[in-house]
Amino acid sequence: MTSKLSKISLLAFLVLNLFIISSCKKIDDAQAALEEAFEEMLGIRALAEELDKTNSNFNNIEEIIINGKSVSTTALQMEFSSSVPYSFKKKRYTLTGSAWTITTTNYSGNFPKSSLTNKSIANNFKVTVQNNTPQVSINNVTVGNPVSGGSTGGSSGGTDPGTGSSTTTLVDQVVSGNDYELKTFSFTLPAGVKSMTVKTTESTAAYRNTADLFVRKGSAPVVAGPKPPTYQPAYKWTADCSGILENRSDETCVFSNPGAGIWYVSLYGYNTYFSSRVLITITK
Repeated sequence: MTSKLSKISLLAFLVLNLFIISSCKKIDDAQAALEEAFEEMLGIRALAEELDKTNSNFNNIEEIIINGKSVSTTALQMEFSSSVPYSFKKKRYTLTGSAWTITTTNYSGNFPKSSLTNKSIANNFKVTVQNNTPQVSINNVTVGNPVSGGSTGGSSGGTDPGTGSSTTTLVDQVVSGNDYELKTFSFTLPAGVKSMTVKTTESTAAYRNTADLFVRKGSAPVVAGPKPPTYQPAYKWTADCSGILENRSDETCVFSNPGAGIWYVSLYGYNTYFSSRVLITITK
């Protein structure tokens, strides 16, 4: 009887060990699979750099999509296959005279997963633009030039969905001067304009809108203002429109069917220096 019980105990011991060994193998396999899955998840962030930007010509890189996800400077974790697709938009801003032209180009390409060499920190996907040509690198290693998918051009501005008319920013610039100084610039207004708005503003960029505004077609506004110590002559001007509100107020001149030709905008520093942002928008 004792011998029989001993055999049963031995058999139970062997079965239990087999179960433990089998369970441990399954746990190890599961752990390995989990680690493999985590290795597939890598961090990536997108950066952009313009190497030859000027005040009148520059590029903006927008809507960077990597592996089907929108990526920005905030790192994302995602799973990558061996070949990783990407795309982005490049907007080229060109100033001709006083008008901006925007050309949008779509780009796309692929890079190998092996380029993502950073396993514990985010990989940097970077679009560098030089001579209007974008190049893609990952962790400062070039992975090729993207393919252009075509371009579309147009003037800055938008479309008014209520009327179907097109509104365009014709001039956007900062004009600065000293107290009692008159600064004037001109611009060409095209034909077919229904309305034009000339406005000086104070923006979050800390432009100081402390100048009075004068607008005139065909010739420059004539402005005479009181100056110390006599504060003579009396403040007077010749212009088609004027804005002489208190300092730091937005000055606005609106024209209906203004007519094509050369127009002049003058800013006058009435008793203080000024640095005002001038926005001129037109509607066709």
